[in-house]
Amino acid sequence: MNDQSFLDILALRVSPELLLFAGQALLVLLAVIGAIGGIIILVSNVGVRQRSGARLEVKSINDEWADRKRSLESMFVSKKEWKSKIKADRESEKQRSTEGTEKKRLWVLDFQGDIEASANEALRNEITSILELVGNQSDKSQDAVLIRLESPGGTVTGYGLAASQLARLRKAGVHLTVAIDEVAASGGYMMAAVADRIVSSPFAVLGSIGVIGQLPNVHRLLKKYDVDYLEVTAGQHKRPVSMLGPLTDEGVAKFRSQIEDTHALFREHIRTYRPALDIEKTATGDIWHGIDALRVGLVDELATSDEILDRARRDENRDIFQLTWKPARGWRSRLEESVSVVVEKAVHRSLQKMSIRPSEFFRF
Repeated sequence: MNDQSFLDILALRVSPELLLFAGQALLVLLAVIGAIGGIIILVSNVGVRQRSGARLEVKSINDEWADRKRSLESMFVSKKEWKSKIKADRESEKQRSTEGTEKKRLWVLDFQGDIEASANEALRNEITSILELVGNQSDKSQDAVLIRLESPGGTVTGYGLAASQLARLRKAGVHLTVAIDEVAASGGYMMAAVADRIVSSPFAVLGSIGVIGQLPNVHRLLKKYDVDYLEVTAGQHKRPVSMLGPLTDEGVAKFRSQIEDTHALFREHIRTYRPALDIEKTATGDIWHGIDALRVGLVDELATSDEILDRARRDENRDIFQLTWKPARGWRSRLEESVSVVVEKAVHRSLQKMSIRPSEFFRF
């Protein structure tokens, strides 16, 4: 037996044990890291108030860009020229403040969607804050809103509410643009459709104007092991299908009709806000990349959110502010988030060590 054959046999014999050991070691490592992270957070919170109040954070994108530009320019001019430029910039800003000349404003909001549309609370408060400000203005066209939207969709109720929040801006006469850099599908597109203008990057994923309902059913498994299940309902269609009860033709038909009714509402919502869209062609549940989405009318322009911001600053001479609502959080929620971040990073690094990157599961 040559050395190569011996190595092959050895690999076949120990491979399962090595995999099991590696999995167990990874779980132990994650548990230890999580515990250490929790201890660090608890120690760092000693002497800090137990609950941080909700607040609205406002950041000037113009100032951020100006600082970045100055930092780069300082490398190519003399110290004297640099001081003169800083002084000139300050004088210009002071003059604008004294004269009371106010630029048009662009408010930037970020919506990172999940299944439950849990960003709804922040979105509600951010929009309310904007409307409280522009409500005192006679010319509401002074202000515009850009939503940087990323969402694969989720619950009907969650995304229905999120779309209704955006509709508040349109009703108030505030121009709304939705920018999609990566994905706005299903409930995500339901939100985007409300905007006066939809802009997406060329390879963003959009559409999926459809509804899905799914429910596992283990009734046959219970029946196999003689397990009785009692479910009492009042009302003919209270629960047409359930996870434990038997599936009937009548129940499945009713469940399907409920899905179809929801889809009809979705279609009507899209038709209301984008009447020029061919709803029969696009409300099939299919998805499109940005390039094709422009062709069928799902979006109005191909561009990234960065291009929109740059255009607003240079061409429209707007003051750009990013709003972020920070909800009230107790020490437990901060601890959970911190531990979650620590564990997520540990998993990501472990996958990298094993040369398995999440982004490699889907390729062009």
